[in-house]
Amino acid sequence: MLPGPHELEVAITFQGVPPGALHLELPTWVPGAYGFMRYARDLFEVRAEDSKGAALSLEREGWSGFRVEARGGTVRVRYRAAASDVSFGELAGIVEHHQAVLLGTRYLYAVGQVGPCTVRYGFPEGWAVHHAAGAKPVDARTFEYPSYAALLDAPVVAGQYDVVQRRSHGTTFHHVFLDRAVGYATERDGFLDGVMRVVDGAHGMFGSFPFEHYTFIYTFNPLSHWGLEHANATMIELGEQSLIDPGQRRDAIRVCAHELFHAWNVCRLKPAPLGKLDHARGSFPDALWVAEGFTRYYEFVLGSRANEITPEIFFSNILNYYRYLAAMPAYARVSAKDSSLATFLNHGKYPGSINNTVDYYDVGMLIAFDLDVLLRSQGRSLDADFRAFYEAYVGKGDGFTSADLRAFFADRMREAGALLESEVEGPGALSTVAKIESLGFEVERGQVRKIGIVLEKDKGPVIDNVLDTGPSANSGLAAGDEIIRVDGLAFHAPSLRWLIAHAEAITLEVKRGHSFFTFEVRPQAQEDLTGLVWRGTEAQAAAIRTWLGRDDFRPTPGQRFSIATYDNFHGVQTVI
Repeated sequence: MLPGPHELEVAITFQGVPPGALHLELPTWVPGAYGFMRYARDLFEVRAEDSKGAALSLEREGWSGFRVEARGGTVRVRYRAAASDVSFGELAGIVEHHQAVLLGTRYLYAVGQVGPCTVRYGFPEGWAVHHAAGAKPVDARTFEYPSYAALLDAPVVAGQYDVVQRRSHGTTFHHVFLDRAVGYATERDGFLDGVMRVVDGAHGMFGSFPFEHYTFIYTFNPLSHWGLEHANATMIELGEQSLIDPGQRRDAIRVCAHELFHAWNVCRLKPAPLGKLDHARGSFPDALWVAEGFTRYYEFVLGSRANEITPEIFFSNILNYYRYLAAMPAYARVSAKDSSLATFLNHGKYPGSINNTVDYYDVGMLIAFDLDVLLRSQGRSLDADFRAFYEAYVGKGDGFTSADLRAFFADRMREAGALLESEVEGPGALSTVAKIESLGFEVERGQVRKIGIVLEKDKGPVIDNVLDTGPSANSGLAAGDEIIRVDGLAFHAPSLRWLIAHAEAITLEVKRGHSFFTFEVRPQAQEDLTGLVWRGTEAQAAAIRTWLGRDDFRPTPGQRFSIATYDNFHGVQTVI
């Protein structure tokens, strides 16, 4: 590590290399980040030599590879890598003047030879070191990894950091803080209490931990954008006020629950073909709606059972995940399975995305909810049946498919298989509203006037998306337009919303590149879900108390529940 210039100096020895071309690669992607990344962008001064130090011919090959003309025997490759981009840190690590997080995506591998490997880390003198589980320590600086995949999955922290150890059911959990935030001295331990209640809840569901020990790596740096799972660890960005602000604390606990749940669901229970990764060309599962959607569902369930999320917030989120999803034209066009298969193309939001793709996190979460409600209506639960599915498929071949999960649940309960076939294979088939009402709620409906656009961060002035089925579809408005004036006056989002609710027609002046255009849109009334009211029995309330682990859920007949909360890490797209 070179803390001054924020770089790595890497030397790799390949042994037993046959004469001829040696093809080296960096991975083009990693599980949890389903998109082709420029991991090779930061490498420079790449060179190769034989065992005697004689230079070997080396040149770039393809997206992120190199070709070495080997003479046989030992090949040594050396290079440097820039490692100062914090936003790239969860994928490739960082090196700062006082600390570092190292990840295997910085290390070239020999194509076709991704077996065991040994890494010796050159830490600066006096730097502390924390290595996540998944490797055998040889000494304080040297670790043996059973495979290159294991190396990719094992973050190493060095330098200045705080670490707090907690235990649950005999297993140690390391909480590594790379930096601090307001309230750190007085509120940190209370936050960790909440995280450990989530840990206990996950253990209660699966019956054991699948790791020797586990590491949470936290940063409060708002530039990091971290949130990535590993088999025995996770890297997480916490909000700057997450120790003192109730909303940010709730978000922080949810992301901890989400990434921890991945230790079972995706890190070990793998959707096919993630059980046999193609580091260069990508691996395309049809069941990411399970890997991410079920995990998102349980971030809310475990958060509730940890006393961090109230039942009102839980049901507000369930209803709003459905409301916001169903408002998108893509909901009626794209299935959960297809969304999973296309993840390398459409995981992020972009102009037109609201019309042609859905987030498999969101769809999968609602499928999990619908399935859980159905199972509980028959005395079962998703907790127990998903644990059974985990035990049946963990470590099995290349992984499980959507069809495997549907068949498994169908064998246990025919109606569950039918629900999965409908909601996974077909678009627009979620039964979420009916499931909420079956619990004892009344979902109120009303007419809401809309023009069918989505504003950037809900405030504008830029239009993120235009619904191709909405009132603005043929107006001329386009994603990327910047609204300058509304009815001749300066743009303000509250003013536009008021006009949508009251005006027959609205004139929008927009800037598109260097051109200005004026369009007229006419709001139209559309049905929306507007309220949530308790109409259930005490028996139904008792069942929800057991399900969510909240003894305080004791609603009275006619009690109204707020539906103002919608917590989505991938951003909120409000159709106005």
